[in-house]
Amino acid sequence: MQRVYGEALFSIPVNVEFGCPNRERDGSGGCSFCPEHGARAAQIADAKSVEEQIQKALSFAKRRYNAKAFALYIQAYTGTFASLIKQKETYEKLLAFYPFRALHVGTRPDCLSESTLSYLAELNQKIDVVVELGVQTLHDASLKRINRGHDAACSLEAIKRLHVKGLKVYAHLIIGLPYETPQMWKESVQGLVNAGIDGIKFHNLHIIQNTDLAREFSHTPFPLLSEYEYAEALIELLRYVPSHIPILRLATDTPERELIAPKWHMAKGQFGEYVAQTMRYRGIKQGNLVEKELEESDEIPQKINLEDGSTTLWNEIYHDYYHPKAGAIRQAQELFLAHSNLKERLEKSDVKLLEIGFGMGYNTFSAVQLAQTVAQNRLHVKAIDQDRMLLQKASVVISDTLHVKMLDALFTCKCYDDDFAKVEFLNAEARYVLRLLDEQFDVIFLDPFIESNNASLVTLEFFQHLRNLLKPDGVLVASTALQVSQVGLNLAGFDVMVIKDATSDIQGVVATLSSSHILHVKEPYRDIYGIYNDKQIETLHQKSSN
Repeated sequence: MQRVYGEALFSIPVNVEFGCPNRERDGSGGCSFCPEHGARAAQIADAKSVEEQIQKALSFAKRRYNAKAFALYIQAYTGTFASLIKQKETYEKLLAFYPFRALHVGTRPDCLSESTLSYLAELNQKIDVVVELGVQTLHDASLKRINRGHDAACSLEAIKRLHVKGLKVYAHLIIGLPYETPQMWKESVQGLVNAGIDGIKFHNLHIIQNTDLAREFSHTPFPLLSEYEYAEALIELLRYVPSHIPILRLATDTPERELIAPKWHMAKGQFGEYVAQTMRYRGIKQGNLVEKELEESDEIPQKINLEDGSTTLWNEIYHDYYHPKAGAIRQAQELFLAHSNLKERLEKSDVKLLEIGFGMGYNTFSAVQLAQTVAQNRLHVKAIDQDRMLLQKASVVISDTLHVKMLDALFTCKCYDDDFAKVEFLNAEARYVLRLLDEQFDVIFLDPFIESNNASLVTLEFFQHLRNLLKPDGVLVASTALQVSQVGLNLAGFDVMVIKDATSDIQGVVATLSSSHILHVKEPYRDIYGIYNDKQIETLHQKSSN
């Protein structure tokens, strides 16, 4: 938008009541996922006329987003399901109401007559026209199951016919339809890319009240995607979309009163930020699996040599170094290894270790070295961190060749294996990973860096997850001594001992399972849905404390 118009355009949705060729005259039938009002925008729901719809939507966009320029969007139902005379009369009346910069027409692949195409091409000479096509999926079995009323070939042919007329086409695609697999989602995306699509709007499947899909779901529930599951699917699909194709929508938003499932608690904007941040952390971009990657900068990040001879890096987001001044190796050995009794555990049997906040890998590498020294049993490590690119940055500044070898292996294939240790790198948001783990651990390392900025890793709910993952004789060692963390651990069912080294800035806690329930006056960090960002958690905590 910035490149084409010099500024962003905000959509002004309008329902022109043209109806839908896939519905009966009484409004029944239609696609199984579509509500009775044809996905009408919430901000115009109570408007009595199209003029009032436009006025309400303009006021909303100006107030909410400080919007200055707009595109008219014929959104609900089918924008070309009327006689050519009616289409012309309606569009020209609406375009005269306000100086819109573009016209977006939402329609179906099977509702594009030659006369309509010619009219839209003519209109495109006066104002930019984009046809938003409800493709939904390119799998015929799914199209039939959702009563779409056309096949995949119809969608591809419609895109071709629109392009012949010089019209841009944005495709709407639903991710998560019943019985579709990630491979099928990928095939739909690749089919659109091959057809030369001009933009894509992704929708996560929603079950909306009073739809055939809602009745099907009530009778035979099928899996739906959580925020984290959908984000993982979306991130992978985006890698197959060339970077020149704009992504106009990442997720669906349905009014709470109409939505049956899935019940998300992540706001739309927050979800977009989470997807973008996760892609940055993993060092991946839109289209990077189908385009030649640009050379990355070889710039060495800001570093500092610590008192024990180890090296740490500066974190630009948190404006601090990753490790205490006393040293990363010293912290690993004197806090994490010593207080987990890892040596004694390895002398007795194999050990399962979960590390949360892998970072530059000092804690895990020290544990791997210890396993090699003991040389009796195997150490099995699951290491969690969102920031995959930190492994690459760390390998540039760390001098130990074996440590670098481990980092390189985890960066390239997410696994490091030797005679006495195996490390698996789980590159995802920790709260999401914990939901997927179905095993218990002898030792848990929790290294939240700066707790107040990583509040999601020290909430009561997070500690409750960790309690379920810890064996009865297991131990949790964390590099946090904040009172709010101690309170959360106690309330989650841990006995807590604070570790503070008078000779250094190394500090933390050791926690073991407890059968007692300790009441606290002070409030822990809370994250009841497991999706709040760190700032939200801190803000909620301040409110509850006051």
